[in-house]
Amino acid sequence: MFNHVAHLTLQPETTDEQVEAIVTGLLALPGQVDGLAEAQVVRDAGLLEGNATLRFHMRFTDQAAWEGYKTHPAHVAVIKDHIAPVIAAKAFVQYDDTAVRTATA
Repeated sequence: MFNHVAHLTLQPETTDEQVEAIVTGLLALPGQVDGLAEAQVVRDAGLLEGNATLRFHMRFTDQAAWEGYKTHPAHVAVIKDHIAPVIAAKAFVQYDDTAVRTATA
């Protein structure tokens, strides 16, 4: 699997309704975007100042599917309609499952 993970920091005046629209929009993408197998979205617990507002994790069948997602109209609409109006900062990571390094206690 190929992964796309993002941390989005939203503007302080962003409403709960705007956050929910982002979450709903992102979670609606599997089934619309070929090769997007899973979407996870979580809102920060708010325990530390300076944390990102949202984290999302998209899992694709392969890197080519992620490439298609970048310009897919449904994805672009979520950005244009819901994310762009309230974004303050963003950070992304893409990786293949084979690159993951793990440690356990």
